[in-house]
Amino acid sequence: MPLFDYTGQLQWGAAFQGTLEAESQEHADAALASMGIRVVSLRRARRGSYLAPLSLDDFVFFNEQIAAMTKAGVPLPEGLRQLAADVGSGKLKRLLLELADDLTAGTPLEQALDKLRYRFPTQYAGVVQAGLRSGDLGGALYGLAAHLRLKGDLRRALIELAIYPALVLLFAFGVLTFLMHMVVPGLGQALYDMFGVGEPASLPYPTRAVFAAARAWPTVEVVFVGVMAAIAALAIVAGLPGRRGLREWLLRRIPGIARVYGASVMARFAHTSALAAFSGTPLPQLVAAAGAASGSASLEKATRRVADKLVQGTLLQDAVRGERDFPALWTTVVSVTAARGELPAALAELARMYEARARVWSGVVRVVLGPVLLVYVGLVLGLVILGVLFPIINLIQGLTS
Repeated sequence: MPLFDYTGQLQWGAAFQGTLEAESQEHADAALASMGIRVVSLRRARRGSYLAPLSLDDFVFFNEQIAAMTKAGVPLPEGLRQLAADVGSGKLKRLLLELADDLTAGTPLEQALDKLRYRFPTQYAGVVQAGLRSGDLGGALYGLAAHLRLKGDLRRALIELAIYPALVLLFAFGVLTFLMHMVVPGLGQALYDMFGVGEPASLPYPTRAVFAAARAWPTVEVVFVGVMAAIAALAIVAGLPGRRGLREWLLRRIPGIARVYGASVMARFAHTSALAAFSGTPLPQLVAAAGAASGSASLEKATRRVADKLVQGTLLQDAVRGERDFPALWTTVVSVTAARGELPAALAELARMYEARARVWSGVVRVVLGPVLLVYVGLVLGLVILGVLFPIINLIQGLTS
């Protein structure tokens, strides 16, 4: 069905613009008139009907604004149109206007969001529905926003933790390459001119090690470039769609980062399961949905197996037996609190605990990684520089003695 861009005015004078679907321009004009909108301009949209999903930043902004409007009691259709006039993202602007049109036409919020589900993260409409059922839509959306901010922060932290060591190593390699190509050969020529041999036996061990490294440096360069190219290729392949298992395998084998990633996975798992419990989702579907939202391929497979056993009537404690990737603490919390009717609150608190742990480990890795790398690089460069300076120091001492 074609899209039409329009500019309209409500009865009390508020002007706005939007986009709607209609079979023809006449149908679009009639639809707007039925909503009490006086059409100022109406034309067929030139763009296609498909738009890519919102970026994480755009979605967090959208979600927070919906939560704020709900808390403040602002009518969503009018608030969304006013918000659309202020945003700079064309993709987000169009989504806001489409959603406002649907709400103005009388479509319930959860149905309007479900209609645009391909633009949002998985189960967003379910989160809204859970908030509406509980009477605290703003609280549910704010909780989701906090979780999404954590997800974005951890993603940026992992990128920073990967880039920083690479930059330090590249800097150190560049300095060593300069010394090996420009300084060490000149030093060897000077020693030959003075002693008639390239490497006198009396040279200190660090200097002899530097000369040996200089002879092998072309091979070191080839190996280093090959390793860096392989790492870059592996990172590119791991970032492709459908390579979530490879990304997880890599992240879980990097010291320090593995703990950050593991805590982030558990936070997403606990948060999604809390939202599902909040909306009254049965335990098998809750487990499967939480695993799918965790971002971990291994945990998702484990939750599917557990969900299948739960559907067959197996108790939770028996269903998770032998599943190493399934969180034992989560199982304990569910077993203890479900009978008391405290499951949603308990899972929400568990999610906050995992989020705090992820932030702590992210900070620890950032604090420790920098000094360790600097000390390591400083030792290597210091030994090379001392090896270069030792013959000069010995020569000066010989001339002054």
